[in-house]
Amino acid sequence: MRKQTYFCLLIALLAGPPSTHAGTKEELMRLQNDVLALQNQIREFEKTFNARTDGLRSLVVQLNDQVAKSNLLLDRITDTIENQASGANSISQGLSQEVRSLAGKIDDVNTRISVMAQQLAELKVQAKPMNQGIAFGGSASADSIYNQAFMDLVQGNFDLAIQGFTAYLNSFPLSEKAASAQYNIGEAYYNMNKLPQAVAAFTRVINDYAASDKVASALFKRAKAELAMQETQNAIADLRDLIERFPAASEAGLAKTELQKLGVSPTKPAPARRKTR
Repeated sequence: MRKQTYFCLLIALLAGPPSTHAGTKEELMRLQNDVLALQNQIREFEKTFNARTDGLRSLVVQLNDQVAKSNLLLDRITDTIENQASGANSISQGLSQEVRSLAGKIDDVNTRISVMAQQLAELKVQAKPMNQGIAFGGSASADSIYNQAFMDLVQGNFDLAIQGFTAYLNSFPLSEKAASAQYNIGEAYYNMNKLPQAVAAFTRVINDYAASDKVASALFKRAKAELAMQETQNAIADLRDLIERFPAASEAGLAKTELQKLGVSPTKPAPARRKTR
């Protein structure tokens, strides 16, 4: 009787493992299918995300160009009004109409940017579950890190933008967007009114990415930060350096305007900077 009992127990033990292994294989197959589905969702999301952020960057560039043109036109209007006699009312009226037209265009661009910012905010909400999936089983791409940081910059989340661009530079220091990432760090600090940090960030663009097309912008914004810090001599040096090195850049016209406001000639050699950062 005991032998029969032991024999039955042995048969039961031998019959158990195959069903356990079968269940394990089925679980693995389901997990693999879930991972593939998540990867497909991430790819589709990145396509939509990149398309919309490219549109926003284009709008921001258009707005910067429009603002630069408006500043130049306003300076021309000021000079005309100051130099014309009382009989030049018709010219002043024509210039005023031109100003109103430009103001309308800028308002239109601002409206388009607001719409795009709202769309990006919706994308950010959609991105949360995707980011969780990436953190759980994958690594974020260079573009996704940069685009997230840029979105934070546009929406005024400057601390998050600085963290994002810093992470991008740490992971992809030789990327073609590295200079832009460093410049955007300066922009974030500038908008937070952390002027010494902004000057340091723009200086890194000028020194570390000398061949980049962001150098002219970095020189101008560093000069603006220095003016706000009352480092006038340093600002004048940067503005004259900008005009001399990048005469065809839109920032060169803005630099001339700033020097005129300071009562300084833009053609004289740039003075030596008092501080080296």
